[in-house]
Amino acid sequence: NIARKSRKIGEPEIVLEKQEILYYAAIYARLSVENNGIGSNSIENQIDIIQQYIKKLPNLRIVKIFVDNGKTGTNFERPAFSDMMEEVKKGVINCIVVKDLSRFGRNYLETGNYLEKIFPFLGVRFISVNDGYDSFDKDSADKKLAVILKNLVNEYIAKDISVKAASGYETKQENGEYDGGRAPYGYAFADER
Repeated sequence: NIARKSRKIGEPEIVLEKQEILYYAAIYARLSVENNGIGSNSIENQIDIIQQYIKKLPNLRIVKIFVDNGKTGTNFERPAFSDMMEEVKKGVINCIVVKDLSRFGRNYLETGNYLEKIFPFLGVRFISVNDGYDSFDKDSADKKLAVILKNLVNEYIAKDISVKAASGYETKQENGEYDGGRAPYGYAFADER
């Protein structure tokens, strides 16, 4: 991280410290099910983990926190994600930090497209705290295969959960059990009276 100034033969060598690039970071947190503030993946917990991580990096400044609460990770049509990308395009943000890759997205192709094409093209640094991935870290190139595999697994998990939920509803229907939500306030189901 040092730059050497050119010199003539016989002159003393002057070493200048390389100036660190300052990154303007967005914290991005997402939950598929509306946040209830409980659990290791709660929005609050995700944000706390990211903030603790950023405190250790003097060249990162938090610009804004973006939260998609109750939004699926299987696509990128999410309001806060869209707002964040608008800030990236304006040049306000040049770094995105997430708790882990599954919080960013659970669609293998789209997630890979952002990580491998869109963010590098826009000069955006991407950090996934729990995965130990930093796109601007020279050692992250070695982790590329691991990131690809994690994205595949994240997509598989999302599809597996969907199949299990559908199977659960089918079983309830076959057994004649109620599979809907709760009655609105002031009403009671026949079996609750």
